[in-house]
Amino acid sequence: MVFGSLDYAAWTDVMAVNTIAPVKMAEAFVEHLAAGRRKTIVNITSEMGSLANNTDGRHYLYRTSKAALNAATRSLAIDLADRGIIAVAVCPGWVRTDMGGPDAPLSPEESVAAIRALIEKLTPEHSGKFLSHDGTGISW
Repeated sequence: MVFGSLDYAAWTDVMAVNTIAPVKMAEAFVEHLAAGRRKTIVNITSEMGSLANNTDGRHYLYRTSKAALNAATRSLAIDLADRGIIAVAVCPGWVRTDMGGPDAPLSPEESVAAIRALIEKLTPEHSGKFLSHDGTGISW
């Protein structure tokens, strides 16, 4: 959807799924996380949620939902730090899916394997960061 023909009802749905639901899940499970061994929240985001890297506009619904998720993840990292909970926003990369298309360089299996390896390496110093699947930082 492009500016001038945005579907605001769809935008509300996208925000509910991509932003509100992950935060609601964090709220629902925070006590379990705090009591657990791997106190980690990993929100799957997108580089399209980067304000700094938005050079072509468009994609209002998706971009804003992922930018909002990134902001929420940063807040979770701050608010839950005293409980030892790590919160990060992770971009899975450009993946061959219905959304990513057939030209994407990563298979779903490669992306998931990289994210799993990244999660194993996370420390409190990573909390509040916006990371690619390979662990490199992404500009907010």
